[in-house]
Amino acid sequence: MSDAVKTLGEIFENSVREYPDKLALKKGNVEYSYGQLKYEVLKVKNHLLNQGLKKGDRFAVIGENRPEWAVSYLAICRAGLVCVPIDPLLTEGEILHIMRESDARGVFCSENHLYKFEAIKHELKHFRWLIPMNEIKHIEPGREHPEPAIDPKSLAVLIFTSGTTGTSKAVMLSHQNIISNIRAAIDVILVTHEDRFVSVIPMHHTFEGSIGFQLALFTGSSVNYPLSLKPVDLIGTMKQAGMTLMVAVPILFEKLLNGVQRKIAAAPTATKVLFSTMSGITTVLPFLRRPLFARVRKEMGLDKLRIAVSGGAALSERVANGLAALGIPIIQGYGLTETAPVLTVNPLNRPRNASVGIALPGVEVEIEDPDSQGVGEIITRGPNIMMGYYNNKKATDEVIRDGWFHTGDIGYLDKDRYLFITGRIKSIIVTQTGKNIYPEELEDLLIKSPWIKEVLVIPRIEPKTKKEEVCALIYPDYELLEKYSIGKKITLTEEQVQGIFKDEVRKVNDNLPIYKKITQFEIREEEFPKTTTLKIKRHMFIDRGIKV
Repeated sequence: MSDAVKTLGEIFENSVREYPDKLALKKGNVEYSYGQLKYEVLKVKNHLLNQGLKKGDRFAVIGENRPEWAVSYLAICRAGLVCVPIDPLLTEGEILHIMRESDARGVFCSENHLYKFEAIKHELKHFRWLIPMNEIKHIEPGREHPEPAIDPKSLAVLIFTSGTTGTSKAVMLSHQNIISNIRAAIDVILVTHEDRFVSVIPMHHTFEGSIGFQLALFTGSSVNYPLSLKPVDLIGTMKQAGMTLMVAVPILFEKLLNGVQRKIAAAPTATKVLFSTMSGITTVLPFLRRPLFARVRKEMGLDKLRIAVSGGAALSERVANGLAALGIPIIQGYGLTETAPVLTVNPLNRPRNASVGIALPGVEVEIEDPDSQGVGEIITRGPNIMMGYYNNKKATDEVIRDGWFHTGDIGYLDKDRYLFITGRIKSIIVTQTGKNIYPEELEDLLIKSPWIKEVLVIPRIEPKTKKEEVCALIYPDYELLEKYSIGKKITLTEEQVQGIFKDEVRKVNDNLPIYKKITQFEIREEEFPKTTTLKIKRHMFIDRGIKV
């Protein structure tokens, strides 16, 4: 990466100089060449500064993946403001909390989410600008402002890990944090100006923001956005774009693999037998696999795909091996929002699918206090480590100690320095779509029920797919249940007790985004074991899961 690129708002400058007329961003009929992208970003940057906004002011962006989202983000950063990307799946209450905590002055908002801000804007003290994304193209250039002097070490992006008061943390990433990560990733993923991305991870996600968006623009690649994630739209975009590189979460690759397998299942018997045989032989050379399944890959829009990059959650060996059998090279990485985000990547020329790879150049990964098998907490340091949690020194000091960031994940390094993750210390639940769920947030909602005395929210891990579901362990208020029985002059059956708690869980779920909903619950007969400070020993239940 050119040393001249030091801030996020100028990430596309090399590509503008070298490929001004090349396609940069496209969704449907909306297209931007690199030259047009720079013009739009500078126009919107000047518009923001003409409103009286000052360097360091916060400005939010929310919406589905589209070129206007990219223009908004880049213009905010180019103006020296701090970008606050917001998950469009959040509720109005969660968005209100983020806007208040960040003190964002305004927002670029997709038309699909304007109603949320119309409902909450009167409750925001310093909020002034609600700009629909469709209006970006109509913004007048206005007075031109000189390029603001931006310190690469200054705050660029403020990313909230959750939207609810009490459990949310806002990760502070500097320009340098993210750009250093892009520099390191380019050395491993080997993206060129001839690559064509199809963007499927939500753009507010740090993995997509760094790798599927900004790295793509720096290299002069084209980024294509499907009209939706429905198979017909997604496959149509993949075909039209001639997709060569795809950054996605494991569940999407699993769906793609299942789609390919369904097509093979409908093929003649000889083809099915060949596929079944070759899928079980790891020594078959890739060049023998590719011609065999070329037709199927073409039908799925995968015929030009040269690299699939998986991140955001654990990729199962079954999916990795299945795609490899189809001649689709896939590499997975590991990281966190706090690490901007990538820490390790499986090398394309020597991947180990059970591992999450080796550390990126310039990033150190070690194991703290390893046991006799070498297993311990994964810690890391490097220029990509966050500045800290916004207005939360206590939480920052808990995870950054002596210059090392403590991930809360448990694993080991083999003799070749490949990292293997075996579990996690922290309570966070990571869904197959890469969403982070904070159990304490859901526990705070459940414990409001008079029927619930104690509760733990944990992941239930499906052994085969490794998918994590959100599950609740509930210790009821048995005294209240007994009083209820006496008052009603009935003896509650097990089915009736289950019904009471099923209803309580439903009430909580009704106000949650779909990815946070509690899918299973279990009623306990005894109180949870606790520490001397009366905190539930959460670690005793994380690995156990839930009885079903």
